[in-house]
Amino acid sequence: MDRRFLSTLLYPSFVFLTGCGALVATQLGWTRTLRWCAALDGSRQVLLTTAAVTATLLLCLLLSVHLRTLVQFYEGYWHGPLGRLVARAGVKRQQNRWDALDTRNPADFEERYFFFPDAAEMPLPTRLGNVLRAAEGYPGSADRYGMDGVFFWPRLYSLLPDSLRTSLADARSDLERMLVVSALAGVFTPMALAFALLGDVPPAVWMPSAGGTALLSVAAYRGAIRAALGYGELVRAAFDVHRRDLLQRMGLVLPERLDAERALWTALAQQLYGGLTERPDLLRFTPAADEWSGLRQISPPTPSGPAPGD
Repeated sequence: MDRRFLSTLLYPSFVFLTGCGALVATQLGWTRTLRWCAALDGSRQVLLTTAAVTATLLLCLLLSVHLRTLVQFYEGYWHGPLGRLVARAGVKRQQNRWDALDTRNPADFEERYFFFPDAAEMPLPTRLGNVLRAAEGYPGSADRYGMDGVFFWPRLYSLLPDSLRTSLADARSDLERMLVVSALAGVFTPMALAFALLGDVPPAVWMPSAGGTALLSVAAYRGAIRAALGYGELVRAAFDVHRRDLLQRMGLVLPERLDAERALWTALAQQLYGGLTERPDLLRFTPAADEWSGLRQISPPTPSGPAPGD
């Protein structure tokens, strides 16, 4: 079984459902629950175990399908009237943090580099969202390559060496694992409070359960930010080192100057995305001299049958 599946989905799901079961057992009474379990015959114990395993796998499947949505939620892509209202407040807070930074100060410059997108982009309402957007927008800066990082990333990723792709996958897995833990812990907190308000769970149980999982949710989110910083640096390195490999694999003439490269990426994005570019003269292909010379050495077979029309 894949290690990323175990650590990112299975283990957190198992712990979450175990905690839910513990709350139910506390509500019903542990003595009563244990007696009920002991009274089950072999077939019912097998059914109970199967049901528990099935519930765990279904939760894993649900998280796997919605993992991208979970990441986007933590980035700050919120919808609906309430979501947009909270998002505006978050954006304003992040913008105030941006405005308070002085790039002449090395610490503030580092803060802007890692934790905020380019000045031309609107910040997202969460710290995690801005860390990821800063990495995505890194190659598109007018001071760098003028390359649409989000559009070209799937094309570049297929050309990356295995070692870098493995590092990217591991870093992304660390990020997703922390968000899954944060989300499940965040869901468990109101569940523990609900059992306290509506049931008979004693304060000695629900208070540490709710408080501990709330702290765990915040700590895991901060861990996700740290993981996103590492992932973002790998993304930047991929563009720095391998972006021109993509141009070569597409058969384009490599520009000799950085300003010419910026113009080429803009023209190429227009052509691929819209089917039309303002500068078609920039999309010049290299002559495939070696390939054509090899083809010319192979003469097509002479048909033995009659020519067309005979």
